[in-house]
Amino acid sequence: MRLRVTSRHLTTVLFTLLLFILGQLDAQIKNELNTDSLSLATDSLGADSVKVVGLPTSKDALDSKVEYKARDSMRFSLDGKKIYLFGEADVKYDAIHLQAEYIEIDWATNTVHAEPKPDTSGNLIGFPVFSEGGQTFDAKVMSYNFKTKKGRISGVFTKQGEGFLHGDQVKKNENDEFFVKNGKYTTCNLPEHPHFYINASKIKVIPKDKIVSGPANLVIEDVPTPLAVPFGIFPNSTSRTSGIIFPTYGESPGLGFFLQEGGYYFGISDYVDASIRGNIYSRGSWGLSGGTSYNYRYHFNGNLDMRFSKILQGDPELFGSSVNKDFFITWRHSQDPKSRPNSRFSASVQAGSSNFNALNSFNTNNIVANTFQSSISYTKTFANTPFNLILSAGHSQNTATKIISLSAPELQVNMNRIYPLRRKNPVGAQRWYEKIGLTYTLQSRNTITQADSLFGRPGWTSKFNNGVQHTIPIQTSFQFLKYFTFSPGFNYTERWYFSTIDKFFDSALGDVVTDTIRGFDATREWNVNANLSTRVYSFLKLGKNTIRNVMTPQLSYRFQPDFNSREYGFYGPQGAAGFYSPYEIGIYGQPAVGRQGTFGINLNNNLEAKLKSRRDTTGTGLTKVVLLDAFNIGTSYNIAADSLNWQPLSISARTRLFKKLDIVYSSSYDFYATDSVTGVRINTYYFDKTGKFARAVANNLALTTTLASGKREKLSTTAGNDAERRELAANPFDYVDFNIPWSVNASFVLSTRFANNDVQRNQILNVSGDLNLTEKWKIALSTGYDFQTKEFAFSTVDIFRDLHCWEMHFNWIPFGFRQSYNFTIRVKSSMLQDLKVNRRRQWFDLQNQ
Repeated sequence: MRLRVTSRHLTTVLFTLLLFILGQLDAQIKNELNTDSLSLATDSLGADSVKVVGLPTSKDALDSKVEYKARDSMRFSLDGKKIYLFGEADVKYDAIHLQAEYIEIDWATNTVHAEPKPDTSGNLIGFPVFSEGGQTFDAKVMSYNFKTKKGRISGVFTKQGEGFLHGDQVKKNENDEFFVKNGKYTTCNLPEHPHFYINASKIKVIPKDKIVSGPANLVIEDVPTPLAVPFGIFPNSTSRTSGIIFPTYGESPGLGFFLQEGGYYFGISDYVDASIRGNIYSRGSWGLSGGTSYNYRYHFNGNLDMRFSKILQGDPELFGSSVNKDFFITWRHSQDPKSRPNSRFSASVQAGSSNFNALNSFNTNNIVANTFQSSISYTKTFANTPFNLILSAGHSQNTATKIISLSAPELQVNMNRIYPLRRKNPVGAQRWYEKIGLTYTLQSRNTITQADSLFGRPGWTSKFNNGVQHTIPIQTSFQFLKYFTFSPGFNYTERWYFSTIDKFFDSALGDVVTDTIRGFDATREWNVNANLSTRVYSFLKLGKNTIRNVMTPQLSYRFQPDFNSREYGFYGPQGAAGFYSPYEIGIYGQPAVGRQGTFGINLNNNLEAKLKSRRDTTGTGLTKVVLLDAFNIGTSYNIAADSLNWQPLSISARTRLFKKLDIVYSSSYDFYATDSVTGVRINTYYFDKTGKFARAVANNLALTTTLASGKREKLSTTAGNDAERRELAANPFDYVDFNIPWSVNASFVLSTRFANNDVQRNQILNVSGDLNLTEKWKIALSTGYDFQTKEFAFSTVDIFRDLHCWEMHFNWIPFGFRQSYNFTIRVKSSMLQDLKVNRRRQWFDLQNQ
């Protein structure tokens, strides 16, 4: 039987089939809507971008809604179980965000697959980017299961903490842990070919905790190195974590093979941490250090570092060997002023043995420093009163002379200016006596100054010198005759001492003996003073330019009675006639000797100009130029003295030329001649003896300048993240600014002293600067030259190389008593700060070569 099919029958069949398919699709959609609550919506970006939101409700449904969209198109499978997104596809599910050029969603298996697609030129575009919980993964291909939260990623690149992770194949489990096959861990941010990496066949990533690897080795520029470890553990947490600090190894000709700065770091809390480090040398030397840092935000912060060392130089069995036991303590504490507005505690401590930095420090600034100072203070302001209190302790030491001064405790009570004669309810203008102000200061000190080797010996605490001083200045100021300012004052000073001295001639010894008398004693003195000043302006017009001179003359007078406490007798050396005061060893000195009635005259000048600006094309613009910052001249005359009434004439000036060169000049001239033998001033005018106005005593000239090129637009620094910036804050000398192509700092000091017929002249030139040879190379130089001794000062040469994720530093002290060099190549990131190569020779190493 032959069946004839016409176009009409075919149309009917096709139409019926289409209705059947649409019916099945409608049923499927309704079923999905009833079970998974899928809703369809059009994205607001345009007609070619569609977004579907799923709201799962069934037992097999997802826990959260799924949002997806695509730029080009979106296709559905006939059974509705698959969706195909083309062109900048985007899928969001809970905390998961996936982007790629092509994404396929399979509702039956609750999986999503993403991969790139070629563009019109055949290049792959739109590589998958997977984000979850603050982590982002760049991949070539990836698949993820919404339900099990497991995934598989190929060709992954992701940032983990301060480092970057590369992997051929990556699996993710439900705990958000990642298992990497053929992985690379590095701090270099290049995604394709990092400059270095730690290569491992297996890596496990535990987010916000750690990264663990199996056998791994270091690869530099794709060249494997023999540096390998059986396993590796890298921190991957933003919080503090305790761990081992790996030491630096090497060899010192003077100290032997060594392990330096190895120890343990204690991440105690978010507010405080600590570390302990040690050095050990094969020839018996060793070092130990411990430190802590603390930071209580909006309250206080600081750090404490304590170091001890024992350095053995030479063979102990041979002559010339030495053993140096040294220590050094550094403490810095700062309080936020807002935490306690009326009180503040601060500390800045640098104290230790004189040889510590010379034998242990690698920092050039520490090596050349010969003075250290410390200060610990507590300040209290009493609210609604004029009083404040400062309780402190201080220390200073000179490593060259090995003299230490210790002051503890120190007490100072201050009263701010008050006006006791002011009316409580003033009516009318302020009266002259209401301007009289009164202040008060109490100072109490307890100090000792002696060689560092004497501290700790029996009886050393009995050598403290102490005392109390009270000062009460009373001052006022008012104008008269419109242009004059008159400022009278009265000063009262009282000193309390708890010990004085007594001298007598011992005939048996044939010399003067000094006894210390314990007990309270006091001295008092006062003086009155007055100051009269005004300002005189003068102008000189030169066409459109104007020069202005401001002259400030000052006349002063000071009167003080003779509070001489000296006793005359045979108190000089070996019983010769002489003077002494019971208070001459007093910490605040002895009362003034001799009556004073001193008139002073000072003349201060400032010279400025307003010049026509060359940049102003209209001809009306003026530029202010300072020609002379200051020119001062002054002297005084004591009418109460019986001889040598005039004080030396002092002259000083200060200016800046071309906005680059600072010039400071000072000189002193004496009106009196000197004894030709002893060089002591005599009561004979220099003019009467030589015909010259005055005798030159001293001249000083200082020239300083700083020259630098403009900054580049692109900044290249060694600080790339928060951790590195914190490291540089603690070690500012490690910072290298490649942003300034070149800079030069230079100073020249010429000083001359005239002593009788002898002229002492010093000429010192200091130069420091740096130059960017390229964008990555910088060289720095610091040196000086003494023209009198014809010797170079302490000189250093530094060479820096920015190696992208690495850096190189070479420090060289070419000559002098601290001749040495230090060569370092290290990773910039603090994460792998122990990955470095050091080669150094200290000055004592070079002596042993």
